[in-house]
Amino acid sequence: MPKRLMCGVVVWILVIAQSVNVQAQETASADSLKTYDLSEIVIGGQTRQDDRTERVFRVDLATLARQDVPDVASTLRLLPSASTQTNSRGETLVYIRSAGERQVAVFLDGAPLNIAWDNRIDLSLVPATVLGAMTVERGAVSPGYGTNTSGGALNLQSRSLTSDGQLSEITLQGGTAGSRQIKGLFASKRDANSFLMGATYASRDGLRLPGDIELEFEPKSDTRVNSDREQSNVYMRLDRTGDRGQLGLTFMHARAEKGVAPEGHLDPAMDRVRYWRYPLWRHSMAILNGVAQAKGLSWSGSTWIARFRQDIANYEDVSYARADERQEDTDLSGGLRMIAERERANWRWRLITVGSWAQHSQRELDLAASGSNAQSQEYQSLLHTLGGEVTSASGYPGHWAFGVAWDGMRTFETGLFPSDGGFDAYSLNAEWHRSVGSMTTIKLIAGSKPRFPTMRELFGTALDRFVINPDLKPERTWMAEAGWMVQKSSWQAEVMGFVQRTQDTIDRENIDDAGVRKRQRINLDGSRVVGIEWSGAGEISRAISILGHATWMRPVVTGDSENNRLTEKPEILATIQSRMELRRGVRVDLTGVYTGKAYGLGPDNTLIDLPTSLRINVRLAIQRFFSDSGVFLQMYAGVDNITDDVHIAQLGIPSAGRTARIGLNLSL
Repeated sequence: MPKRLMCGVVVWILVIAQSVNVQAQETASADSLKTYDLSEIVIGGQTRQDDRTERVFRVDLATLARQDVPDVASTLRLLPSASTQTNSRGETLVYIRSAGERQVAVFLDGAPLNIAWDNRIDLSLVPATVLGAMTVERGAVSPGYGTNTSGGALNLQSRSLTSDGQLSEITLQGGTAGSRQIKGLFASKRDANSFLMGATYASRDGLRLPGDIELEFEPKSDTRVNSDREQSNVYMRLDRTGDRGQLGLTFMHARAEKGVAPEGHLDPAMDRVRYWRYPLWRHSMAILNGVAQAKGLSWSGSTWIARFRQDIANYEDVSYARADERQEDTDLSGGLRMIAERERANWRWRLITVGSWAQHSQRELDLAASGSNAQSQEYQSLLHTLGGEVTSASGYPGHWAFGVAWDGMRTFETGLFPSDGGFDAYSLNAEWHRSVGSMTTIKLIAGSKPRFPTMRELFGTALDRFVINPDLKPERTWMAEAGWMVQKSSWQAEVMGFVQRTQDTIDRENIDDAGVRKRQRINLDGSRVVGIEWSGAGEISRAISILGHATWMRPVVTGDSENNRLTEKPEILATIQSRMELRRGVRVDLTGVYTGKAYGLGPDNTLIDLPTSLRINVRLAIQRFFSDSGVFLQMYAGVDNITDDVHIAQLGIPSAGRTARIGLNLSL
């Protein structure tokens, strides 16, 4: 299987490279190719990219830069209906409209970031240094994104220069609990070629706890036990534009070592608490993407290869003095996305092929047993999407699209467990946008998507903390949304109502296994999420602007379940930002982040209320531009969670309390 995949990758590279550098005989507009941003997933021709602006929420570079953070996770509450959660494994994950992290596909420069073994990625370790923008699509997205997208798609895009020239940046920052950060960036653009390179180093001694919280089973301290972290990364991006297309190449390598804060509400005498550390975490990727005109068709696509490596050390108790178990994971993966499009008189058709292969190797070592040498267990899987879309042509006053696809998952190697062979399912998406007047747009979107169980959900025991469920089935989500968008000269607003109905929802429950409390994946009868989403932005005056979003949701479990609420899914999410220019070069950003009521799952499978929270963040920046030398200097200071409010996204794992930072940014 890997050899077939590699052959496909090589063929695709040759096709795109030839199209970029060789003049074709067919007549086509080269100008239409120059407006692509290859750091985002390109789905079809340029007209399709224009259509997507009607349903994409975009966070721009200026907004991202004000966050002063080294990782992507800390920026995600800027997205509508998005919440983040650090779980008991120490991974920070994103939820969109109450859809779980395994339902939301995360992409970097067109390639999936999620590790296929569990179809998720710790976004607290993904670098934000070179991000130029972040976009999210919700609801029934195009089959061009591939499998497991019932919760939408999040795109992380590289920074780029829009005109010829060079840019160099360096940032130094320090803050609460020994946090330190240094990052640098160099970018250059000349004619058809552009280059970007960035690097980050960041560390912290721990996470500061809110003052009003006590964790009964942890040592008393101002900082969370075992919450230290050290991380670094390097990143490079090259782009070339030719007469017949564009080609982009990305390299990324990220490393980290960190502790995992334990679930502070669990009694280690009664429960198997995770006393974990990650002494090794490595993620490397190479991504190639491009667009071209050839044989009368518009071609777009991407190919990628990745290697992920991590070690998990389990300790005997909260002192973290001695490790008794270790799990060593190695993941290799690669994939290919190819989309061909052609426009007819009144409509366009698009053919889509997406395939990704993954191999997971795992060793579980008993460190207490002298000379233990556990044998590696091997797992292999293949995900594929074969589909097509029919959409309106450029002359239609608005936009419509309909797509259908066949999604599949195959399991080839499954360690010590018998293979279930895999799963097959269909996927549907439909959308309609229509302008009403010059500034108002009506939107209707609907569809149905599957979500396959991950290899870890099917076969992973997490150092003997999970019991395998051989009857686990895929999810099926039906979704629909409707709303309108208004764009004026000084403000814009959008309101969307949505409903999501999921059948066979995959969840977990606590079970008793020979007197030991463990967990097991199960299928619920189903779940339903109904909600209303608002987002807007505007200028109050020349010196004050405001933007934000708010979402009300009701996530419930259907059927005869005793617990009728989905766990760890807040009912209200809201983020409001105000930007004020007090005087020339002096700016203040004020942000409020509200998280509404949610429920956690107690050890006895009962629901426990999680507190609401309102976190207020403030940032002051002083900026100066020295025209004689071309140097731009910014000095800034910020305080997050000024009121030291308690926010708990998952039982026993509170978020950071009040934290402060001060930094300097120099660019030329």
